[in-house]
Amino acid sequence: MTNAAPTLLIAPTNRLLSQLPVHQRNAIHRGSELAFYSVGDVLLHSQTHSNYVFFPIEAVVSIVRPLREDLSVELGLIGNEGMIGLDVIMHAKTQPDDTVVQSAGSALRMPADDLLKLFYGGGPLQKQLLRFTHAFLGQVAQNAVCNRFHPLAARMAKWLLMIQDRAAAPEVRSTPRLMAIALGASEKEIDENLQRLAATGGIRQRRDAIVIERELLELNACDCYEVLREAYGRTLTS
Repeated sequence: MTNAAPTLLIAPTNRLLSQLPVHQRNAIHRGSELAFYSVGDVLLHSQTHSNYVFFPIEAVVSIVRPLREDLSVELGLIGNEGMIGLDVIMHAKTQPDDTVVQSAGSALRMPADDLLKLFYGGGPLQKQLLRFTHAFLGQVAQNAVCNRFHPLAARMAKWLLMIQDRAAAPEVRSTPRLMAIALGASEKEIDENLQRLAATGGIRQRRDAIVIERELLELNACDCYEVLREAYGRTLTS
């Protein structure tokens, strides 16, 4: 993690924060620091208390549930549409999941206690965080259905599109290991299905990135992608 310039020098680009009135947005910026996070960084560890919350800007994270030492599953993705550390506003003593960076980028980090003070003040911040919590829980439920019924290539296309939506970048920089955890597959299966998507023109593989060709990739994604995109649009729009 590398600290960048003071938060107050940048315009807010987290979409949840952009919907807040200026005084609440400024309060979060004054109490936060801007940092850059690399692929594979763990922002929050399972079975620990969250001392911080995060408002992603370019970074996208997986919420990963550890099942045993060598097995985990992704519950959902969070990027610039929301906040990481929802257990804080739920008064959970610990949170059960690891929060792992899937796409590198910056995020605002804020002490959890400071966020709670603003949350209890009510108003737009409380409303937006509760709306986002509802939307994320819907994503978790939809992913459970998706993982049960849809083939890996279609789920992979959905996943890549969801990361691009949240990172606002034309390419995804992850690793086969992290993708395997997220999609519940082996690294060999990840490589095979990336090749299948490349053959359709939906992606182009480079050594260090997957370049998204959105229109073609959407044709390969399962219906869950559109279901989630519409649900987030309905829930999070003021």
